[in-house]
Amino acid sequence: MTDEIRNWAVIAAAMEKQGATDSQMYRRAKVMAEGKIDPMPTSFPAAPHSISVA
Repeated sequence: MTDEIRNWAVIAAAMEKQGATDSQMYRRAKVMAEGKIDPMPTSFPAAPHSISVA
């Protein structure tokens, strides 16, 4: 397990403990904790350069 996957697992567990499981961030944390592809990438290859680095 990589550090990044472990960190996402910690985030998901903390959100579950608080009952905060009805959000895109929680869904992202769960998927990332399973080592799957990020469902909410922050950059899209097809995006114009001016917004792809945001």
